[in-house]
Order: sequence, then structure tokens, then C-alpha cells
Amino acid sequence: MEFSAFTLRSEVAQAIQAKGFTTPTPIQAAAIPLALEGKDVLGQARTGTGKTLAFGVPIASKLDAARERGRAPRAFILTPTRELALQVAKELEWLAPHLTITPIYGGTGYGKQAEALKRGTDVVVATPGRAIDYLEQRILDLSRVEIAVLDEADEMLSMGFEEAVEQLLEATPSSRQTLLFSATLPTWARRLSERFQRGAILINVIKDEAISYEEVAIQAPIHNRLAMLSDLLFAYAPERTIVFTSTKAECNDLAMGLESRAHSAAPIHGDMGQIDRERVMERFRSGVVNVLVATDVAARGLDIPEVDLVVHYRLPDQNESYLHRSGRTGRAGRSGKVVILYGPREKRELETLEREVRRSFKRINGPTPEEVMEAKWAVLARRIAKQPEADKKLWLGAAERLIAEGGVDAVAGILALILGGAPTPKSLITGEENWVTLKLSGTRLSVNRAVAVLKGAGAGEIGRIRLEGDTTAYVDIRPEDVSKLDHSVLRDLRLIKTTEVPAEARLPQRQERQGPGRSRDRSQGRSYGSREGGEQRRGQGQRRPEGLEDRREGERRRIVYR
Repeated sequence: MEFSAFTLRSEVAQAIQAKGFTTPTPIQAAAIPLALEGKDVLGQARTGTGKTLAFGVPIASKLDAARERGRAPRAFILTPTRELALQVAKELEWLAPHLTITPIYGGTGYGKQAEALKRGTDVVVATPGRAIDYLEQRILDLSRVEIAVLDEADEMLSMGFEEAVEQLLEATPSSRQTLLFSATLPTWARRLSERFQRGAILINVIKDEAISYEEVAIQAPIHNRLAMLSDLLFAYAPERTIVFTSTKAECNDLAMGLESRAHSAAPIHGDMGQIDRERVMERFRSGVVNVLVATDVAARGLDIPEVDLVVHYRLPDQNESYLHRSGRTGRAGRSGKVVILYGPREKRELETLEREVRRSFKRINGPTPEEVMEAKWAVLARRIAKQPEADKKLWLGAAERLIAEGGVDAVAGILALILGGAPTPKSLITGEENWVTLKLSGTRLSVNRAVAVLKGAGAGEIGRIRLEGDTTAYVDIRPEDVSKLDHSVLRDLRLIKTTEVPAEARLPQRQERQGPGRSRDRSQGRSYGSREGGEQRRGQGQRRPEGLEDRREGERRRIVYR
């Protein structure tokens, strides 16, 4: 099916053709014919699948032009955020040039928006809070609404707009046509449909959609997570990245932290004024800013089809939040990558999230310091290749003097200033800094034997240990101890510094009873260690594994191996 198959107003068909759109997306192909017939629609589709045109085309085709001053709107569209309201209004402006579109939203003054409503308009695109204000002031008249649209209904629920949405719909005529779109259908959305829609036809295109992004999970203790994130950005070298955080304060801190590590980053959250938010978004779209650090609320409705990487800096509290966040990438026919960062004590929560979204995340390790250095060099080489000849000629003389006076050492010094000096050693097991991971190979290896061997060879502090069967152990020790190790005491064992560690296996299934006091452990790889970090998903608890005893909070945890 193509757009030309729909019976549309001539100016609407011309506007779609001028944009180069020929084939509708699945949600558009299913919803537009029904909406043109005047039927109520309950549409379930992911963010970024073209829902705006799914309801925008029927509105643009069914409403005639009007010029009466002071006229009340005939179409009313509710969105959860001001960004989405502005995006929808912008789309409707080119789609329906014969109609007047008025966005109303918070975060800015009341005067101009109120004046636009008093002059008269055909379509109002609003956020619930500001719409309620104008409704109660009798500036917004919804008595002539013919088409009402709820876009991202599930997000309105999560933001606490239930009462406001119901109050606004109650102010519209019962004869109106109602179109409701949502990525998920919580109970409230279904109740809303039953109450305010008439014989709504359910369209669910999510079940037929293929995930267009890769999902990976990387363990990263919270106190070293910023360093891990920085390494990921260097190693993956995405053109545009969105990093999701839980709080506005962390959003600001994380953006500043990335800036200090040579990344072009900017925060966006609800405490920022509308002008500042729009300025950040323009810098992100233009490529001046490569990393957008956002809260969930601020990121709803961001229309950026070229996002290459989405990072969940913390595990989301709800699977709906995960789906909305991840839906920022892999859009408009592009592939993408989603990275979930989690703490050592969040493995159960991670697996719960997998069950809720019915997908499995690939466990991988973060990039090694050597991989980060290589990635930095590759990025710099690409930037050098793109430099204008005029700019290079400006520094040609200085470069010649530098090489003549300092030779290769001087060039290496310049590279160190640009790319950074020697990387801080990092555990390949946990990502924590100031640890080196060694690989111990032999037979009948256990945690106790690995500890005894390393201690006997001269190691001081021993960190995390991961067993792979009984022939391999990966062990973290301090960098200064590596050169002190006496390999002569190892006998039949082999000890080397490793550059990779197999990703950690999933947690074992619940233990099966084999008899009184006995159980069977189904795990393949096991990790033991003296460092725990991170936090747990809200509302969920986690028991500490047996055999672990720790000191009071603030002191280093110790493992007692039994």
C-alpha cells in the first residue's frame, strides 16, 4: 500500500508527496484508513514508527479551512511533554497548510499562547498541565472538538496526568472521534479507551515489528561507571548518543564528567527552560554536541532519527521506561546499539527486566585500555584526514621545527596531550580502575587454591576472582604487584596477564533439592570477590550470596571462603 491509495485532500496529498513519502509505516497503513472513516482507533506502536502521521493525515484531510476570528479548535491533541507537542505541531504545519496549528505547553509564558487561542485556531497540540490551566481560565474552549488524540498515553500515566487527561476529555463533545496511541497498554489506558472511545478498533503493530537494535549488558560498579561510559563512547565512536539517567542532578553531573573526559556532552531535563532545551537539541542535531544526557521525562518526544547508541546509565525501574528509552535508536531504517550498565548486585534485576521485555541481553565486557587507546587514535586520524589544507599549512612550519628539534619524542608528546597519557589499569572482570586481571591456568583450580597460589607468589591485595570450570581462574591484583610475582613457585600452573575475559554467565537457576541439606549448583562460570557496588531496582530486594561476610558500610568488604 502507498499513500496514493488513500482518499486525501489534494493539498495534504501534495504535502506528503513533496516530502518524498510514498509508503506508509505499518501503524500508518493500519490506522489512517480507519480514522478517515471516522472510527475510533486504539493504536499500539513503538516510539519512532510514524504515529504522528497516523493521526495527522486524518486530521489534515477531514478538517476544512476556516478563518473565523475567535473560533474554537476542532482537533485537540494531547502529548506528555513540550518537546513532543512542538514536534507534532511542526509536523502538522507542513502536513496541513490550510489549518492553523497552535501548540500550548509549560515552561514558557502564558501571554502569547493565550493570545493565539483567543485569535482562533483549528488544531491545538497541548501538554495536559498547560491545557488544564487554559481550560479553567476559560481561554481554551473544547466544546467544538471533532477529533481528540492522545499520543503516548502510557507516558502520560507514568507522569501522573491521569486526572488531567480525563478532565480534558470530559470537556469535549461525546460525539467526537477519539484516537489513542501508546507503546504499551497499561490498565489505565484500556480503561480510558473503554470510557471515552466508541467501539475502538485495536491495532497492534508491535507484535510484528523486528527489533532493529543490538542489546548488550555490561557490568560496571557505580563508582567507576563514568569511566566505563567514557571508554564506551571512545570505543564505539558513535555520531550521536543518548545517555539516560534517573535524576536531574545526576544528569548535570554526568554531562560535566563527560566534558572533562574530552566528550562533547550536554544535559537536558525538566528544570531547564524551554529556550535552553531547544538550544541543546539544536546543537545535538547539528553535531556540535555528540552526547545527550537526558532524564526520561525530558527525552520523550525527541525527534532524532540518527541516534546510534542509547546507554542506560542505571537500570530503569519499569520495563516501559526501558522500551521508550531504547526506542530512541534503530529508527528510520537504521540499526543501533543499546547498552545497559548494571552493578554487581543488580544481576537479578537485570534478568527480571529481560523476562519483562521478553528478550535476552548479550553479556559483554567493557573495552580494554588498549582498545580505547586504539579507538582514540582512529578518531584522531579521521579528523586529521578531514582537515582543510589551509589549516594544515598554517602549522606546517611549526611542525617542521617540532620534528627537527624533538623528533619522534616530540610528536609522541603532542599525541599524549591530545589523546591522554597512559591509561589507568582496569579490571577486565568488573571494570574497576587500579586493578590488573591475570589468567591462572592449570588443574583442580578453586578460589582457595587461586588465592593461596597468588599470595605465595607475592601478591598483596587480591580482588575479584572468576572461575571458568576447574581449569581457569581470572584474578584481579594491584598493578604494582604484577612485577613482584615469583613465577617459580607456580609449578604446574601458568599465570599470564590477559587482555580478555569471557563475559559473565547468567545467574544459576534456583537450586534443586537433592536430599536433606544438599543442593545442586547449575552454574558454569562463577565469580567471587571482595568488591560489591551499585544499587537495586526500586521495590525489589536481593539476598546476599552464602559465604559472604562484610564489614560495616564505608569499609572494604571481605569475602570469607567456606
